[in-house]
Amino acid sequence: MGSVDGICNIGFCYERGIGVEKDEDKAFIYYQKSANMGNVDGTYNVGYCYRNGIGIEKDEYKAFIYYQKSAEMGDANGTHMVGYCYHHGVGIENDEEKALIHYKKSVNMNHH
Repeated sequence: MGSVDGICNIGFCYERGIGVEKDEDKAFIYYQKSANMGNVDGTYNVGYCYRNGIGIEKDEYKAFIYYQKSAEMGDANGTHMVGYCYHHGVGIENDEEKALIHYKKSVNMNHH
C-alpha cells in the first residue's frame, strides 16, 4: 500500500512540479488517497484543492468540510482555516464568534 505520508508527498510533487511534470489532477488524486487513509496533511490539502480549484472543481463548502476534518485531527493549519472560513463566509455562513474561537485555538496549537 505504501507510506501514507509518502502518498501525500507525491501529491505535493505533482502539485508543484517537483521531479515530475506538474499535474494538478494527479496531485488531487494523491491528496485524496492519503486523506482517505487518515493522513492529516492530505486531508488539509484536499481542502486547499477544493478552495482553490486545484485538480478539482472549486467547491468552498467541501473545502470547509476538509479543513474541519483536518482540524478535528489536530492540525493547526486546518484549525486556522476553519476560523478563516467562518470569518470570511467561505463555504459556511459568516460567524465572527466561531472564527475567533478557531483562530485562538490555532494559536494555542502553535500555528505559524
